Amino acid sequence: MPRLTASRVRTPFPLTYEQEWFHTKTLSSGWSHKNTQLAFEILGGLDTDALAAAVRAFVVRHDALHLQMDPVPGPHPLQWTRGIEAEEEVVRRVKVKAASPAQFSHYASVLLSRDCVTPWSYGTQRPFVIRLLRYDENHHALLATFQNLVFDGRAHHLFGHEVWRDYQTLRDGGSPPDTAPSFADAAVRQRERTSERLREQAQANWRERLAFMTRVSWPRTGPAEADTAEGGMVSAELPAATVTALRGLCAEFRFTVLQSAVGLFVTALATRTGMSEVGLWTSMDSRASRDMDVVGMFAGSCPLILRDAGADAFSVRTQVRDQLLNGLRHQRLDAEDLTALTREAEETGGAPVSRDIYVNLRRFEGNSAVADDIGGLRITADAYPLHRITFHDTFALHLRCTEFRDRLCVDLLYDGHRADRRLARSVLDDMLAGLVATVPAG
Repeated sequence: MPRLTASRVRTPFPLTYEQEWFHTKTLSSGWSHKNTQLAFEILGGLDTDALAAAVRAFVVRHDALHLQMDPVPGPHPLQWTRGIEAEEEVVRRVKVKAASPAQFSHYASVLLSRDCVTPWSYGTQRPFVIRLLRYDENHHALLATFQNLVFDGRAHHLFGHEVWRDYQTLRDGGSPPDTAPSFADAAVRQRERTSERLREQAQANWRERLAFMTRVSWPRTGPAEADTAEGGMVSAELPAATVTALRGLCAEFRFTVLQSAVGLFVTALATRTGMSEVGLWTSMDSRASRDMDVVGMFAGSCPLILRDAGADAFSVRTQVRDQLLNGLRHQRLDAEDLTALTREAEETGGAPVSRDIYVNLRRFEGNSAVADDIGGLRITADAYPLHRITFHDTFALHLRCTEFRDRLCVDLLYDGHRADRRLARSVLDDMLAGLVATVPAG
């Protein structure tokens, strides 16, 4: 990662709640480090100077990428920003000597994999590594990894959108924006919005949800002798016409497509397992509406409780929508609060908090095309898979829903032990059938 020079005067500010939760996890035993990654294969006559300038502009204007903490931050760290120096290298350009495009791609995967698992050396390094690899004048790779403590899913989207937008702007003779909404300001506002009354309300709400999560039990469907190596994933997607129609119908009833998808997932799960109550965890982005273009870390997780999972599909979707809004309203608790509330729930309930089901929801404004044509280039995202790195899910079922303007992509991971492939396939098929049935024929 880029090294720092002598420090300047710094103005500390607090971590966001989500940063604090994540930092606390990194201090636990058994923590496996993984950074956020982006990788693009670029075919065609790339203007490498313009791309490097676009990436640099992104890094310079987004202050989350300037963040630093003490070398040994401890459990309650502060953070501060240190601007990018005028002569500081942001993009590392490397000419790769490879015998073939396949060998070049393999090298890119290996390099990305190494960067992906490299921890942040606080106080001495930047929280990112960005490399531009060259095979020949018509074949390049852009590899970027960011420390999760400063970069979440929304930031991931903003990087891809803004860098290629600014590349085209520079090629057209224009200048990219030199300012962006401040993460430091947004982090301070998040803390300032939390009064003691709101904190007490959030504690009471989490106490209720965590108590519920100690009561729900997972009905094992996989063979008792199976292990996590027998897990896997089933996938499906809805095409543009169906998603567009579904989006319009959902809006009439004040649902989103993703809320409907989760509701139908719960309905399918209840039907296939006989569960009358379902507790699940989901990703939650706590950005205020004014901060949607802030690069930083506002992504956490929270439990959703469905007390009547066997109700009709509309009622279940309503429960999901209300629970998502409820979760967002009560996210502002620090790591000590959540640790204490979890311990209290488990001691009172006499059982661990259930973490069998996880739902990850993402929505992007653009289309889903893996490859885009920009300025005569053929750009393919996610072109370099991680090499010899495996991260095991701890969930029985892990639903990943990604909504694009033209498509809904759904992956359902199963662990093979608590949930087997047959259950996952049945739940996914029922869920997709429910979404399609929502849209009138023709």
